[in-house]
Amino acid sequence: MRRLVEALLRFDLRRTFRRVCWVGDWPPDLPDGPVIAYANHHHFYDGHLAWLLFRARLERPPTLWMAEWDRVPFFAAVGAQPFPPDAPTRRAATLRRTARRFRAQPRTVLVYYPAGTLHSPDEGIGVFDASTVDRLADLYPQATWWPYAVHVTWWNESSPTALLTGGVPHEADGGERARLQDLWHHLQAPTDQSTRTLLRGSRSLEEWWDLSFASSLFERYL
Repeated sequence: MRRLVEALLRFDLRRTFRRVCWVGDWPPDLPDGPVIAYANHHHFYDGHLAWLLFRARLERPPTLWMAEWDRVPFFAAVGAQPFPPDAPTRRAATLRRTARRFRAQPRTVLVYYPAGTLHSPDEGIGVFDASTVDRLADLYPQATWWPYAVHVTWWNESSPTALLTGGVPHEADGGERARLQDLWHHLQAPTDQSTRTLLRGSRSLEEWWDLSFASSLFERYL
């Protein structure tokens, strides 16, 4: 089942993006122990991109808390867990399950979106709930925090390019939002940093076809 779900994730990414690129040094310098990877949540396929980064490229087991897990439960095969807003008992079970995963598989990465729900990039980096960050730090004191940012842009092609970059691992200290803002703004500015392609998407027909051989046939329409 996991292979089937991963194939669907890869298909969606290739259909949606012309390419997915990592900006900066590769691989990112992550500790071997549990990690809470927090990111901006501006694109519908942010969860897919997290799977690509952590499972497919870094070979680390990710887990993601989903408010609408019941609608798409097959994502459990790639680490998603239920986190419905109106079911505190199920949320508590997910918190305990995550702790067990950290113990059983210390290289587990918890993908966390501090701003909560998906929102437009025009709104920037949403306000963090400091109490939630503090609670997670108390629940998982063994976990290292790591910011990474995602920015979707256009490179004169029919489909967009997704850019990802990461920061420096740290302990929770209240500066998480500022770190994430810096990373996100960095992806929007010209950079001379190295870029590594994590996935290539489908090319458009315009990229496949070269009809210059037929130009003489159409000159009469000029």
